[in-house]
Amino acid sequence: MDIVGIVVGLAGVSVFFWTGWWFLSRSFKNLDSRDASVQTLWSLVFAFSCNMLLLILFEIMGIMAHSTRLFSWFCTVWGLLLLLLGVLPFYQCYRTISGALQGGHALAASTAAWLAFMWCFWRVGHYLPGVPPPVEGVLHVKQAVSRVGVMGTWMIAVLSGYAAVSVPYSYLSLFVRPVEAGEVAAMDEQYRQTCALVEEKKRRLAAAQAELERMGPGGGASGGGGLLGGLLSGVMGAWGGGPASGPRATIRALEAEIDNLGCLAAMLGAELGELRVERARALESRTCWGHCKNAAGYAMSGYCVFKMCASLKALLVGEDLAADPVGRALSVVLRAASHGSISLDTGALTQYSTLAFIAAISAMSLRGFLRSARKVFSAVRGSSMATHLVLLLSQVTGFYTISSVLLIRKNIPLKYRADMDAALGGQLDFQFFHAWFNGLFLASALLTFGGFYWQYQQAAMMHDPLLPTHTTMLATGYHKR
Repeated sequence: MDIVGIVVGLAGVSVFFWTGWWFLSRSFKNLDSRDASVQTLWSLVFAFSCNMLLLILFEIMGIMAHSTRLFSWFCTVWGLLLLLLGVLPFYQCYRTISGALQGGHALAASTAAWLAFMWCFWRVGHYLPGVPPPVEGVLHVKQAVSRVGVMGTWMIAVLSGYAAVSVPYSYLSLFVRPVEAGEVAAMDEQYRQTCALVEEKKRRLAAAQAELERMGPGGGASGGGGLLGGLLSGVMGAWGGGPASGPRATIRALEAEIDNLGCLAAMLGAELGELRVERARALESRTCWGHCKNAAGYAMSGYCVFKMCASLKALLVGEDLAADPVGRALSVVLRAASHGSISLDTGALTQYSTLAFIAAISAMSLRGFLRSARKVFSAVRGSSMATHLVLLLSQVTGFYTISSVLLIRKNIPLKYRADMDAALGGQLDFQFFHAWFNGLFLASALLTFGGFYWQYQQAAMMHDPLLPTHTTMLATGYHKR
């Protein structure tokens, strides 16, 4: 028995489980409540997902005995599928229905909803490209993996296309707008004045409400005289002869003003936050670390262009699965830097360099997704909504991982694929997954590029760095008048 391999495997899963628990605890720090069961489900999905990627490294590096690795592969794949297709959707249905039904009725309704979900999931496989016919049966693991892989490939392609453009865009100093300290101070002053005005309106509203309560029932009605008195009051109000309404109308007007000013304050606060972020980016771009990020941005821009061209070529003439530009480029650079004194095994270099590069791209896209999820968690205040978001994030993470393994598989030598293929249900149409990924990646990258270009043009027109701040412009124009 491979005791060391078992200990290593259990230790890896435990570390990943704790990491997932820590990540969600940190994301939940601004929420009203925490749900231990939901946090446990997320941590299990995160642990199985990371362990699946870790097993690929174990295959290449020869860690664990063959039987232990194979058993770990089956446990990881089956455990992840059980969570994605069984536990998570059922629990989400139960949490949704339990608010309206109680006890056994909620359990029965949740079971019916989960069965409907499973029927739709299996039924949609007949219309998804790349799903093999159910020769071994509809309950075979290949059917589940292929359906999850097609849906997950869609997600990973969109996220990778977005990351391939957004990461260089955020790193390049070329797209950093120079924000001066005066502009931030002016926006901060506008925000403070708006907040102060909101507080003043709230005090007036409280005074009006107190006056209305002091006047008693009917005291807030308009001045007397019946219809004639109301008409005279309206005419006097229109000509500036006094208020046309009583405290109730004043309260309604103040509430409307407070709502409008609150929206304005929220907009100014968001703009102030963006200005501070741009100011920090501008200051960072002048440092040594900023120059390093700028160089990395140009390198990633080159890779983005290469990847888009390679995806277009693969769609038009087919993909060369044997080509490895990363390993070939590293080999050429090392040979040139050492003047031919360093000669590396291209095959071995291909395995590790490509795997590391794809892992980095996947990690950056997943990092962007998790950062967006953290922003959503921070904005949500209801525990019920947060629960559904966490469960949805858990499913998306699992789909993402299985699709990543299916795409990374082509860069793994044949002798290391046996255990992986056995756990995934046998041979699948892996060529389709790559074609599906290339098309969606290209579309996502082009749309993201167009969106960032439009955003950059709008920002350039609205904020000319050669002009002074808006407050200075307004003040100058006012004095000229």
